[in-house]
Amino acid sequence: MPLVTTEGFRLIPSNETSVSAESINDRFVNLSGDAQAEALRDKLADLDLIRIEFGSFADGRGFSLAKRLRNYGYKGHLRASGHVISDQFRYALDCGFDDVEISDELARRQPEADWVSDRATPVSYIERLRGRGSSIVAQLKEKYVSQDGVFEQQVTHVKHYTDGLFSFRVTRPSSFRFRSGEFVMIGMPNAEKPIFRAYSIASPSWDDELEFYSIKVPDGPLTEHLQHVAVGDTVLVRKKATGTLVADALTPAKRLYLLATGTGMAPFASLIRDPYVYEKFEQVVLTHSCRDHNELTYGREAVGRAKADPLVGEAAQRKLIFYPTTTRETGPRMGRITLHIETGELFRSLDLPRFDAANDRAMICGSLPMVHDTKALLEAAGLTEGSNSRPGDFVVERAFVE
Repeated sequence: MPLVTTEGFRLIPSNETSVSAESINDRFVNLSGDAQAEALRDKLADLDLIRIEFGSFADGRGFSLAKRLRNYGYKGHLRASGHVISDQFRYALDCGFDDVEISDELARRQPEADWVSDRATPVSYIERLRGRGSSIVAQLKEKYVSQDGVFEQQVTHVKHYTDGLFSFRVTRPSSFRFRSGEFVMIGMPNAEKPIFRAYSIASPSWDDELEFYSIKVPDGPLTEHLQHVAVGDTVLVRKKATGTLVADALTPAKRLYLLATGTGMAPFASLIRDPYVYEKFEQVVLTHSCRDHNELTYGREAVGRAKADPLVGEAAQRKLIFYPTTTRETGPRMGRITLHIETGELFRSLDLPRFDAANDRAMICGSLPMVHDTKALLEAAGLTEGSNSRPGDFVVERAFVE
């Protein structure tokens, strides 16, 4: 059976083909996608190779398992095996896999060129543009860590939604890692001492670009400049991402509520395209409250992208529920999300029970009053706040509310 690497197909070494399933043998181990990374945590330093078996193309548990093993400090060789297709190769490498073992039949259907094409090869956005001979290459030069400890990244796409809202994408440094839902400090190189602000990353952890969703503040120290960015401009990105709006900060449960107002949608746009979220929860309810209908556009587009995504689309179509409301413009659903929770309208409309600590988990991101009021409603229902160090029933991103 062929082994797919970033350089193409090669044969599997004979000493790596005789590992019995779910057992450790001569520093090798085979795991199924539903294995628990925690069970191997104390053994990782002694292992040279971990091979994770994918039972289905639609089963993303193996990707999440790989990420957790790397997060636990595993430095050895990590191999995906079984039902992994070329469209998933980039994501597999982003999750920490070194290569992918495929069947002879799949190799015939998806030959080497499919795996190492521009579409599949794990190279940067700029490198792909160079390979395609795009005319924009001359404007987009990927830079690495500067003396100030930041990445200088180039804008690749800008979209303005309203007079006060816009999104933009930038190239992603090859060494930059983050968990879906985290934020990073960004700035503009237009001052002797650039000003940095925390921005949630709106793209999922496997994306090869970084997306951000922002308000426009005419006299804001950063946004007065940021709102005018164009393709080819430079944006500064700090080296480290962090945050509490991550799935690992919540204990397991049946249902996840993502409660957002305004640009608080950004981290949830990332999370609804992460397969780990759909593995961990049976239902995902995303609420988005804004003053007017046009301010809901970004959230609607994010949901549409999730449901059309080759990686998570099938799960999103079954599990993801979108509940938008307006607070000023007349529409089918009006009022603050806290009002919909208090009156029970949210639960009646979706035919769901009220918040229950045994079954429900939540993340909150929005304005300060909304965060405080929603947090109080969750606590009144018996849910307790969690964090990265102590997972709980709900989390709040405190970088934006304190």
